[in-house]
Amino acid sequence: MTTTVATKPAGQQISDEVASWPGVTAGTGRRGEFGFRVGRREIGHLHGDRSAHFSFPKEIWRDLFAQGRVVHHPVFPGKEGPAARRIENEDDVRDVIALLRLNYDRVIERYGAPAGTFEPVVSIPALYASAPAPLPCAPSLHTRAFLLARDRGNVLVYSVPGLESAAAAIEELGGVSRHYLNHGHEAMFASDGIGAPVFVHADDRETVAGQVHVRGTFSKRHTLDDDLEIIPTPGHTAGATALLWDSGEHRVLFTGDTIYLDQGEWVEALLESSDRPAYIDSLELMRELDFDVLVPWAASAGGPFHALTGKAHARRRIDLILARLRSA
Repeated sequence: MTTTVATKPAGQQISDEVASWPGVTAGTGRRGEFGFRVGRREIGHLHGDRSAHFSFPKEIWRDLFAQGRVVHHPVFPGKEGPAARRIENEDDVRDVIALLRLNYDRVIERYGAPAGTFEPVVSIPALYASAPAPLPCAPSLHTRAFLLARDRGNVLVYSVPGLESAAAAIEELGGVSRHYLNHGHEAMFASDGIGAPVFVHADDRETVAGQVHVRGTFSKRHTLDDDLEIIPTPGHTAGATALLWDSGEHRVLFTGDTIYLDQGEWVEALLESSDRPAYIDSLELMRELDFDVLVPWAASAGGPFHALTGKAHARRRIDLILARLRSA
């Protein structure tokens, strides 16, 4: 006897997929629609299993309309922006999901995902990244915190806006035994709500201590548990510090703002308050380190937030930065 497995209703297929995306909440609205939101922003909603409604920027709407992927919204006939899509078969289900993803990616690129999530970093086992958060003084840059899953105690690196709301997600990953800040500018986002002892370079202690309790400081290069090396790299700030982690599969260098990613390019963050000679010395030190993944604090919104590399490639990238700093 052959048993036929019933296909899930269209609305259920769509909601199962979309609700699984980081930062998405789903639920029934005041008019009976089943909507999907990222924070306060709706990315679309369903009317049962028969139709989906969206809103797109006019330019995107025109492209989708010309492709036949959406039609005018029944409440706003003839208006560009509001859109509708009938759901009649599996192809429609897949395209409704794609349309919702289009809006989801737009929201994440512009505003970042709501804090409170930590997702595994693809291709780097045991490394987890927080949702991207726009840097208030430079919203085109998104910052992230990272959790290093270690047998001898997880470590949290960097601080970002709203990090305290990720406390539950951090606990689900086993909590953290230490929280390292790369430099004092992160103090504006630091919070005792994480519940992990904070460590920072002694030269940036005063800045950080004004915001969060500092458990300990350091001033020299040293190693924690044979797999995590703490390396002072002054220049961007007096206490800027890189961390080099041997995960077992990768050697991951956390550079803070000393090197960050601008649409994938390795660039410097030299401020008026920065120490240029010290910055140059720190970069010369970094170019001799053995690492195959670069993970800065900040990266361009929508661009890569980490970089796979090799010794020769890393040296070439750092040499370009050094040339700019020496010639300016």
